[in-house]
Amino acid sequence: MNRIVFLLLTTPLWTSLAAQASDSPGGFDLRDIDGHSYIGPVRNQGQIGSCYSFGALAAAESAWNRAHNLYDGQAIDLSESFMVWSLDSLYDGISGPNGGFLQDTMDALVEHGVPREADFPYTVTDPGDDLHWDAPRYTIRSWYSIPTNDVETTRRVLHSIGAVMVGVNVDLETTTFYDYESGVFEDDYRVPDSVDLLADLNHAVALVGWNDDPGDGGMGTWILRNSWSPNWGQDGYMQIRYLSAGVNLLGEYAIVEPWAGESTILKNNGVIDAVSWESGGTLNAHGVDLWGDEASSVINRGWISAEARAEDELATARGVYLWGGPQGSVVNTGDIAGLASSQGNQAVAYAICLQGGRVENLGRLTAQAQSHAEMALAFGVWVSNGIDPLEVSNRGEIFAQADQSAGDRAYGLWATSRSPMHVVNTGVISADADARAVGVYLGNGPASLNNSGTIVASAEESGYGVFLTGGWAILRNSGAISGSQYSIRSQDDELGVGPCNVFLSLATGSHLTGPVSLDGSADYMMLTGTGSEDEAFEGVENLAMIGQDWSLSGDSSFGEIRVAQGRLGIDGRIAGDTTVEADGVLGGGGTLTGDVTNAGTVAPGHSIDHLTLDGDFTQEADGTLEIEIGDGVADRLTVTGTADLAGTLRVVPYGYTAGGNYTVLEAGSISGAFDSLQSAAVLGVELSDDTPGSLSLEVTRNSYASLATSFNQSLAENLDVLRPTSEGDLADWLDRLDLVLTTSELNADLSELTPRIHGLATTLALENEQAGFESLRRRMDRTDRAQVAAPESQDEAVFWVETPGSHSRYDSDGAYYGARENSYGLTVGVERSVHERWTLGVAFAGTGSDYEADDSGDEGGSTGLRAFLYGVWSDPPRSGGLRLGAAFGAGAAAIEADRSIAFVGRQTHSEHDGVILDAMCHGGYDWTRGAWIFGPTFGVSWVRLHEEGFEESGADSADLDVRSRDSDSVQGSLGGRLAREVTWSGAVLEPELRAIWQHEFSPDSADLKTTLAGGGEGFTTPGRDLATDSLLLGFGLNVRFSEAIFAGLSYDHRQHSGNAAADHTLHLQMAIRF
Repeated sequence: MNRIVFLLLTTPLWTSLAAQASDSPGGFDLRDIDGHSYIGPVRNQGQIGSCYSFGALAAAESAWNRAHNLYDGQAIDLSESFMVWSLDSLYDGISGPNGGFLQDTMDALVEHGVPREADFPYTVTDPGDDLHWDAPRYTIRSWYSIPTNDVETTRRVLHSIGAVMVGVNVDLETTTFYDYESGVFEDDYRVPDSVDLLADLNHAVALVGWNDDPGDGGMGTWILRNSWSPNWGQDGYMQIRYLSAGVNLLGEYAIVEPWAGESTILKNNGVIDAVSWESGGTLNAHGVDLWGDEASSVINRGWISAEARAEDELATARGVYLWGGPQGSVVNTGDIAGLASSQGNQAVAYAICLQGGRVENLGRLTAQAQSHAEMALAFGVWVSNGIDPLEVSNRGEIFAQADQSAGDRAYGLWATSRSPMHVVNTGVISADADARAVGVYLGNGPASLNNSGTIVASAEESGYGVFLTGGWAILRNSGAISGSQYSIRSQDDELGVGPCNVFLSLATGSHLTGPVSLDGSADYMMLTGTGSEDEAFEGVENLAMIGQDWSLSGDSSFGEIRVAQGRLGIDGRIAGDTTVEADGVLGGGGTLTGDVTNAGTVAPGHSIDHLTLDGDFTQEADGTLEIEIGDGVADRLTVTGTADLAGTLRVVPYGYTAGGNYTVLEAGSISGAFDSLQSAAVLGVELSDDTPGSLSLEVTRNSYASLATSFNQSLAENLDVLRPTSEGDLADWLDRLDLVLTTSELNADLSELTPRIHGLATTLALENEQAGFESLRRRMDRTDRAQVAAPESQDEAVFWVETPGSHSRYDSDGAYYGARENSYGLTVGVERSVHERWTLGVAFAGTGSDYEADDSGDEGGSTGLRAFLYGVWSDPPRSGGLRLGAAFGAGAAAIEADRSIAFVGRQTHSEHDGVILDAMCHGGYDWTRGAWIFGPTFGVSWVRLHEEGFEESGADSADLDVRSRDSDSVQGSLGGRLAREVTWSGAVLEPELRAIWQHEFSPDSADLKTTLAGGGEGFTTPGRDLATDSLLLGFGLNVRFSEAIFAGLSYDHRQHSGNAAADHTLHLQMAIRF
């Protein structure tokens, strides 16, 4: 296990952590390390394109020899022939004697390996089936890439690991490279040509060493190993200037053992400023420099800065330089900056340069490069991890800028890996350059980018928001991606990784600036949520709409379009054969080129519009063509080919329409016919095909009143007056009302506009007030029993309390919905016997209820407070006999309600007050026989509820102004009870059964007179009637604990007729004499 070193920096550090820099020698040669050579002899590739095998195996052999300390005659020599002839069939990028890509050759060394040269000697002729797969093979653990023109990293790799395989540009128009014999080779091919920083590199070689001081005053040189025999150059080698022939544009190296350096965790809370150093014509500055560790990490909460300002040197500045194993990571919540400039050479700046597995940024990363010569190159983050996974998360800001040279390039994020890469951006990534800029570059491996933040690339020549190469990629965007040339661009990898197939998902919030161009052979684009894009999409083979509502208004071409769910608006010039599935809608007012098959809905426009299908249109039996009709205008579908019709033609209004004649379909030819014609309930429609290649509609308008039920009739008549001149909010919800297709749906929506919840509230209030008399009736039934229990205490007072609670269920009566109610209350009273036959008392009752409608969002509640005076006359004080009682009361109620208008997605709220007057008479007679008691009861009660007028709020013009009204309930009751007294432990228990029939003499509730806030003279809605008859069945247990204490618990079930209501009530009563 590697030792881990912790470094915590909390104070300013005016020097970089770059010990490695001072340890780098001025020169190095793998052929002479303490007098030993760690690489084999130069051979001749012959007249075949096998240079890639020699370059790759030079890197592998030297890394193996260095790791195992094999040199001179012990050094391994691997088989180039095996790579050329045996591996070519396994990799698209290895073409045997016809060349190969560098990445595939390195992958082959990881995945399969090669045997020794002695087992399969080099040959330029096809060996046939003799491919030596049975020979022992040597593999490497991994391989890595080196950043463009990164001289310092290349030197460190050579010194610590082994040879570096590179590509060079051999100028075919001159013979300078071919004719090289000695000295320093130098040319002007030093700058990459493409966005992915590649160039016309046509020959693979290996670097085996360097010399910082070649003695001619120029930049240092590499020792280049060629495969053109020892007779070429200096015994098969060349001294080449650091940047010449593109030798530093593409470098790869192999490792055969895990990284073995000490793993360091560096935490910085302070300030780190780099000190630059010069070497071989390069000027370098590293704020943090950690090299060769398996799992080192940098955690920065402070400030890290590196600045390299050069005259004629290659300037390279890195805020954090962490180079090592696959577990390396950088976490930043502070500021990291790399600033590089050069007057006469190239300048390269990095905020973070990482060979490792993870970058997390919550702070600010800045890279700025300026060059007055060839190229300025800036990377906010450069990260690579060989064949291991890679994760990048940005919640802060990453900024890269390059300027002042013709070859300026800036990359906000550059990430490459041969294993899956996962990038999440919720912050800002931006790149700015005079020539080329890329916000996010993902190369070589399978990659996923989830962007809900902002990615921006701006450049005068070419700017790419996101650039993808090689492998496959998943890009999910719900943020902003902007590029001055392309917002998103993918291209097949130039180094043999293969086609770059992209899965592009655009979600709600997506905004692209710049066209999208995908080069893969199986690119797939998916639309989710809602949104619109006006950019062009190029090269996308498949488009799938599975969201809610999207509009494409650019000039785009797709292989196939599938509208699986939601609406896809064609508002530009779009191409692609299209299938509309059952839950899909194809709309818009542009042109769709290709054949369209409709098994869902085709609805031109997003309002009234003209959709053109440049091809054939086939509507299947379960498909629908939906046409909107406005006031004098209508949708139109034009088909340049054949329209083969079946399924449904649906006609709906767009805004107010009084009717007319409209051409809705034009086609080159029409075959078949619609199976059915649907229209909104408010429209009358006739279809005509009198003109060849054309269909027209004759449309008339139906009044609301002609379609309304009696319950909605008054409202419908009011709306018919308002509709032709309606505007604003009133017109908006009337437009929605007009869209319903059936009379039943129309009446359901009309009912939502009526004050049903207020009619229900009145009925519940009256019935609750009537039920509230039960507490007084129970008390009146107990007064004579109390006197019998203690006749000598008739002058004492009795305090009593009852707490009822009930749950009620109301079924729909057709016009009114069903409802559920929970009510509760508390009644307290004091009474006193003023004569042996008379008891007088006063009681106070507080009640509350909550109720909600079935199948609707309507709900409400009420509270009430009442006061009663009551009296009871009874037969002489003895058990049994006649009793008569009466009560008079008054009180106040507060009622609130929320009315749901679902078809427009609104809800009203209202609060109003009421005044209650009530009176009741109650009587009964008890017969006793032994311990048994049988007592018939009878009575009549009256309740009047006066409700103040009120106005709703919350639904704009759909609010109601409800006028005041008076409602009455008169109930008669007849019933009886059966009880038995039982003495137990000094207490008298009296179980009881009750049955009471109640009849409502005034069941018709008063009409509700209301006015819409949107205008009109008002309308009348019938109230909800009270139940005509009710049957109450109950049982209870009354207990006299002593002469002074009484308690009772009972349950009642009441079944109502008329409104099919039922309720369940529990009563708890207690009385104390004092």
